[in-house]
Amino acid sequence: MAAEPLQKPLRLAAVVLAGGQGLRMGGADKGLVPWQGQALVDWMLQALRAQEGVRWQALAISANRNLSDYAQRGLPLLQDDLAHRAQGPLAGMLQALRFAKQAGCDAVWLLPCDTPLLPPDLAQRLVQGLLSQNAPAIAPAFEQAEGPPRWQAAHVLLRTELAPALQTLFDQGERRLQAALRHLGAQPLLLPPEQAGGFGNFNALADLQESTPAR
Repeated sequence: MAAEPLQKPLRLAAVVLAGGQGLRMGGADKGLVPWQGQALVDWMLQALRAQEGVRWQALAISANRNLSDYAQRGLPLLQDDLAHRAQGPLAGMLQALRFAKQAGCDAVWLLPCDTPLLPPDLAQRLVQGLLSQNAPAIAPAFEQAEGPPRWQAAHVLLRTELAPALQTLFDQGERRLQAALRHLGAQPLLLPPEQAGGFGNFNALADLQESTPAR
């Protein structure tokens, strides 16, 4: 699926996905779990605002519980449709695409709530890759010693025009993030292996104790 080339800079939105069930953390609301003095969602917003060479037209948080806590961040809150709760990140992606479209944006960057060590030039590189490849979506990926590149699909940058196609996939029963992105024509942005540590996520409370914030 080729994207229509734009004649002007991309108008960008970004959404932090914090609507998961946190099953591997004992059901904790992962975005609100404290780490190094502040909640993970605050680390993600900090990493988002520290991105170099991009300007965000709209920011939001995708959340499905503890909404009053998330509302303290002063950003719009996106909830999954009731019928789509607990059905994985594609539900949050759909809401993010709708939000970005309504905000007049051309593309939206999705970020999980538990990867606070992202490189500060990642958004800029994704935008450049999206434009240079004329792709509908692009996600970071790393070469492996064996096999195909390993995608970081949860950090995808998508054009908002993909909303109808993603809705169709979702209605057909697709719930696998990477499979959906491949079907939509997403392309990988190959990054050097030494940057893989910036995508380390926190799946258990023990992971929080073993990591330190970027300086």
